[in-house]
Amino acid sequence: MQCKQFKIKNPTGLHARPAAELCALSKGFSSAITITCGEKTVNPRSVVSILTGGMACGKVIKICAEGEDEGQAVEALTNFLESLEE
Repeated sequence: MQCKQFKIKNPTGLHARPAAELCALSKGFSSAITITCGEKTVNPRSVVSILTGGMACGKVIKICAEGEDEGQAVEALTNFLESLEE
């Protein structure tokens, strides 16, 4: 299992458009992926789950993946979230 912590810096947090893009990206990996924000753990393959995760600006999240492409999955999701800062 690989995990990485990330601080949400996008002023609007993780709203509908990036949540849908994150969902589509997550579905491209075979590994089991979870994102934890505070006490809530969500499945990033579900837009509704992402939107209910409370991932607002300033929150620290933890992205974890377990499976054959776990490293690639964690890196890709982190890179996507970092790109939202621009």
